Amino acid sequence: MLKTYLMENYGYNEPIFLNDLVIEGLSDNAVRQSVKRLVASGFLERYDNGIYYIPKRDGLLGKSYLDPSMVIMRRYVQNKSEIYGYLTGISFANQLGLTTQMPAVIEIVTNREASNGRMITVGSQRVRIKKPAITVSDSNAELLQLLDTIGQAEKYTELTKEETIETLISYMRKKRFTKEQLSEVSAVITGATAKKMIEWGMIYEFAS
Repeated sequence: MLKTYLMENYGYNEPIFLNDLVIEGLSDNAVRQSVKRLVASGFLERYDNGIYYIPKRDGLLGKSYLDPSMVIMRRYVQNKSEIYGYLTGISFANQLGLTTQMPAVIEIVTNREASNGRMITVGSQRVRIKKPAITVSDSNAELLQLLDTIGQAEKYTELTKEETIETLISYMRKKRFTKEQLSEVSAVITGATAKKMIEWGMIYEFAS
């Protein structure tokens, strides 16, 4: 029963978090015991405490291994059906092209954290997670991510001020953020970020 459920809902090389497994007709203890048996049979591999995956039995290594970045993203950013967090700091600045730096610590804002910031380790990757000012959702995650970056732009950018503004506005145009989206997150925009958005001409890039 559990084996079929895992194949249908996760498939190969997807992180399976034991605490998230709720199977109709099975108690939590029964689920844990079933997972233990599936590990013993070789169907499941244990990645870390409470984290498992279904490996593919092929390739040069004999079986596939779980990507730590996938574990981080699925746990704190998004799964196949919803978004509940976003990358911030150097990680996102790098994705935008503001910097060539690669972060030693990945920073994530996520609904799945209740503190104002703490450090964890996933595999060998250090991750700093913190709670959001408002609940992160599919509709606001990318805009909240951008607002964080505008607020910290000078801290991370390796570009000139003009190039930094051009890069940020180009991203805004690509995403086509709306005035309605901006209104929904306006309560958490800091004065410093709002000032930049006006001075840098970004406030005029939101579609009606």
